[in-house]
Amino acid sequence: MASIRQKATEQEVKGIGQKIKGVAQEVAGRVTGDDDMRARGELNQAGGTIRNRAGEAVRKISTAAEKEEKKTRRR
Repeated sequence: MASIRQKATEQEVKGIGQKIKGVAQEVAGRVTGDDDMRARGELNQAGGTIRNRAGEAVRKISTAAEKEEKKTRRR
């Protein structure tokens, strides 16, 4: 289970990085008047949020499954 949790945490971190990249792209697009870059930045932010939330969900499910497995072993 630890490897699943590690991968989930990795996805959370990558999602945060993607959101930061998206903010930078959006700002650069706004400053330069490049609508395509601004739009790519907004899409990167949305993708980063989804990736981050998916990683968070997998991590929480993994933790809950591990706790349930420990309860089952005690019985």
